[in-house]
Amino acid sequence: MTNAVSANTGRPSADQPFLLSKTHAACPRDNRAPSGAVADDTPPDDPLRQEFPDAQFGPNFISAAIELLKDTTPFSALALRLDNATGQTPDLSPAQMAACRLKAARAVEAVAKEEKAYWGLLNADTLSCILPGRDQASGVAVARKIQARLTALDGHALSIGIAAHPCLKFSPAEVIDNAAKALVHAAFFGPGSRACFDAVTLNISGDCHYDAGDIPAAMADYRNALRLDRRNVNVLNSLGVCFGVRQEFKKALTAFNAAAKIDPHEVLALYNAGLVHLLQDDKRTALELWLQAAPQGRDVFELNLQIGRCLLEIDQPEKAQGYIRQAAALRPESAQVQRMLGDVLLAQRLTDQAIAPYKTALRTNPNDAAALSGLARCYELRSENIDIALSFCRQSVDIAPDNGRAFLRLGRLLVKTGRLEEALQALKKAETLGEEARSLIVSVEERLIEKAS
Repeated sequence: MTNAVSANTGRPSADQPFLLSKTHAACPRDNRAPSGAVADDTPPDDPLRQEFPDAQFGPNFISAAIELLKDTTPFSALALRLDNATGQTPDLSPAQMAACRLKAARAVEAVAKEEKAYWGLLNADTLSCILPGRDQASGVAVARKIQARLTALDGHALSIGIAAHPCLKFSPAEVIDNAAKALVHAAFFGPGSRACFDAVTLNISGDCHYDAGDIPAAMADYRNALRLDRRNVNVLNSLGVCFGVRQEFKKALTAFNAAAKIDPHEVLALYNAGLVHLLQDDKRTALELWLQAAPQGRDVFELNLQIGRCLLEIDQPEKAQGYIRQAAALRPESAQVQRMLGDVLLAQRLTDQAIAPYKTALRTNPNDAAALSGLARCYELRSENIDIALSFCRQSVDIAPDNGRAFLRLGRLLVKTGRLEEALQALKKAETLGEEARSLIVSVEERLIEKAS
């Protein structure tokens, strides 16, 4: 698999998702998991159906193939699809597509006769060829022969996935489905490619199931992938992610640690292990793991953001600044990272520099309560735009009524503008939310007593 990082949203996490290493090009554009047969939905006037009326389709084809293969080992299965059917040459009309598919079927049928094979359709755009008594190497040879035949006919490329039986404990029907998964794998290599079913195939298939929200199916693919290649760090990481989103944190850490043991510089496994520790309120271990990953993870937005966040929370804004700036360079459009850059600069009292990122964050997300509060604090420290700052503070507590720091800043500004009774309410609210406001509360109460006397 590629090292491209993809963040998967909608998963339980501490503001950031677990990360998978995935190849987007390999997953179907409609985001369906690569599986074989569906009901026959081709119209009666389809050219392929008219020329080959006896060709079996979908479940009927698979049933006939299984009957043919009874007591036959080994065998290989091919899944074949014109490249434009996977979106690689989208300029064909439906009629042109039907004509090309018919030519592909003719090529498959001709080779099937020569090779004493059985062919049919897995679904509307996927042909299949079953080769009894043939191993994977023979399947590859037949795949090449079909591709050459089709090129001579029309010049259109055909991608092919190849799977063989026996393989692990897969049934004959599952091996046919494995060929369909290998076909999705072949898309990674470009038009006219072939791919043999292996651990990478199952990693891709698992990613597609994961994206579709089918975590159990994804885990089944990842586990089978590890049976084929137990040292595949990408698969170990992916399986760990599945455990993580199910909040089975002990199992998740086992998978992530196994990946990191094989490759101590595996950034995603280290990041994800750190996230598990963070979700269990172990920030110290999380930060240690993330700092371990940092030298190889400079291009990972989430890693830099989390390191910066942790360092800021333990009052090390000078160290945090470099990581937050790196995250901002990787994703400058992120309102979150711009607001955090403002927070880092404000924590160092660099108010002149903090104003710009806060404003950038608010242009992207006008309802960012923390950015509103931070910008108000900058204006307060500069003793300018106090009315605007007060307005921002009021907005921030309306948006985030559980933000103690926002109430503390509101209370300070209200004190500055002489609104003591309202300031006292805000400061008491800040105290109930965990902010240290006692001395200010006492001071305001004394002033109110003095004013009343």
